[in-house]
Formats: sequence, structure tokens, C-alpha cells
Amino acid sequence: MDLRIRLLSLLLLLAGVACRTSAPVQNSNVASPPPAEQVSPAHQESPPSALARAAISGDAAEIEALVNRGADPNEKSESGVTPLMLAAGMGHIQVVNSLLAKGADVNARSPGGYTALMAAALNDHREVVEALLKQGADVSAKDIGNQTALKYAVSKGHTDIVEVLKKAGAKN
Repeated sequence: MDLRIRLLSLLLLLAGVACRTSAPVQNSNVASPPPAEQVSPAHQESPPSALARAAISGDAAEIEALVNRGADPNEKSESGVTPLMLAAGMGHIQVVNSLLAKGADVNARSPGGYTALMAAALNDHREVVEALLKQGADVSAKDIGNQTALKYAVSKGHTDIVEVLKKAGAKN
């Protein structure tokens, strides 16, 4: 999948606006969002911070440098997404480990209730899931749609992630 599409999907999911159905909505009474060029600048999110860009690109050295210069590893974007959520969803294990070592909250939640563990499980990043669990990620955390990391892994057919989560105490 194209990296830009993958990143956009992850950001939308973490922000809590992802659609939970597999079929497209057929209701013509539901208004669709306006094209991006029609959204007023006041409603567009600011460009990602340097820390978020480093998390997305997988640049662990830049993460270290930024945090050492005072960047907050728990900063949230305007949509409530943390660098740890971004790195976890992209599968950047070195960045995940750096952020955790620098004090990132392993159980931080987006406004939609999503966690870094959910992002990693959804995107089939076993090594990241294991690292988050070792740091105390809550396997029982639910988002606003009552979904858990386990439910996301099951829905995508990520059987190895399902196994890891169940060993950590996740229940159906």
C-alpha cells in the first residue's frame, strides 16, 4: 500500500473518524465531507510537528535529539494522536523503543480511544506489539466503538498478533 494512503488511514483511525463497516454507506441522506480544498484553513490540522514527522519516518536518532532538546514525547497533534501511536502504526520499533525510553505514555489515547497497541495490532506489527506489552500496554483498552487491540487483529486476520495478545491476557 502506498505510504501516504497507509499514513492517512492510520491518522484517520487514530483520530476516531474511521468507518467501522466493511461495506460503503448507501444512505444518500448522509452528507459526505467536503473536498479538502473546500475545508477552511481554520478546520485543517497544522502540519505535523518535527517529533511526529520523525515518528512517521522512523528516524529514532531524530526522536532522541528532539526529546533531548525538550520536545515532549507525549505531545498530541490537533487530532489527539501521539508520536508513539504513529510509530506503532507504522511498525517503527526503534522509534517506539526510543519514545518509551524517553517517557512516552504507553497507554495514551486519542479522542477516539485508540492506543498505540491498537495501531500496532491493526497493522500487523508483532515486534511493536510485544514491546508495548512489555512496557505495560493495556490489552483490555477499548476505543469508543468498543474495539480492542485483539478485535482489530482478529478482524484483519493477524493470527500471530492474536496469539501474542491472548498470551498477554486479552479476551474475546
